[in-house]
Amino acid sequence: MPRPAKGARLYLHPKDRQWLIRDGSVTRRTGCSEADRAGAEKELGQYIAAKFKPIARESDPSQLSVAEVLTAYGREHAPSTKGSSPSMAGYNIVTLVDWWGTKKIAEINKATCQRYTAHRMAAVKSTGTPRRELAVLQAAVNFWHETHGPLTAIPKVTLPSKPPARSRWLNRSEAAMLLAGSLGWYREYWCDVATRRQHWRWRRYAGGINRHLARFILLGLYTGSRKQALLGAQWMANISGGWIDLDRSIMYRKAAEQEETKKRQPATRLGRRILAHLRRWKRIDDQARSAAAAQNDSDDQDKKLPIYLHVVSWRGGGVGSVRTAWAAAVELAWLDDEVTPHVLRHTRATWMMQQGIDLWQASGSLGMSVQMLQENYGHHHPDWQRQAAEV
Repeated sequence: MPRPAKGARLYLHPKDRQWLIRDGSVTRRTGCSEADRAGAEKELGQYIAAKFKPIARESDPSQLSVAEVLTAYGREHAPSTKGSSPSMAGYNIVTLVDWWGTKKIAEINKATCQRYTAHRMAAVKSTGTPRRELAVLQAAVNFWHETHGPLTAIPKVTLPSKPPARSRWLNRSEAAMLLAGSLGWYREYWCDVATRRQHWRWRRYAGGINRHLARFILLGLYTGSRKQALLGAQWMANISGGWIDLDRSIMYRKAAEQEETKKRQPATRLGRRILAHLRRWKRIDDQARSAAAAQNDSDDQDKKLPIYLHVVSWRGGGVGSVRTAWAAAVELAWLDDEVTPHVLRHTRATWMMQQGIDLWQASGSLGMSVQMLQENYGHHHPDWQRQAAEV
């Protein structure tokens, strides 16, 4: 019995370390390196969009496939959304098409949505991912109804329950261990058989030295910025992302002309601790840029020079993802799997509340509302329920 087709998917070439698109017997290059996972996912979304051609003005849900609706949504609407939504929508569409592609819109009901949730839960272990993906499915159906419809009946997508908010944050010791892990340092433990006392000593793993991740961690701990803002920050003003103004001690999380999204990204003031690191990193990058320009072979004009424009850079270029380096640092630091890059933001908010920072100043620095800060982190504040507890 032949195996069922897996559908279009990404494949990392083991030798070239380049992302490929595999779809049955078809193999295409994305032109994206291992670090540029986001770009590869965008290429995959465009491939799938070109594969399916939506039927204009189809109104019968029993004749309209889910793949056609998702493709129209990804091609016509997703690119115009703000922030990182286009790439995220493309990733969700790819996953949805893999399971829903051959089904019709009329087959969307509570039972099929629950089966899809169970299918995804076997891989992701959390309801958050299938919930986001099914929300994209509902948005795609609504978009078709408004743009290419109207549909004679609009199915309702049943979403799984919302997962509880993550409360994991790092204490000072854990943060130091994570930072040490990003530089390859880890503690080697052993036990004395005679005294039964545990001992440890520092060791260093050369393959785990990721200086770009150390910058990512420090900048995240001292600003509480989201992952994309940290990776996009540059040393000078630009039109693609945020930048660091060392003269005024301000980090701009987004470009001046960039539209505001629901994930607010206001500027934040930089403290003296992170400024000391930033100034040192700036000197290192300036020296590396000058050295690269001096060593450039004048006969090889097509050679791409490392330009060291990003604060978090690897070999002079911007970093698309820290997933691999992060996993290595977490393992070296002996931390649990719940420690994700977003934990840096939770940690910053928690530390500020523990220090009794004013809610208005803390919320402005983090880029979240006072209500959200109080609901999620207010219990860490020393004044939380102080008077009520003494009644």
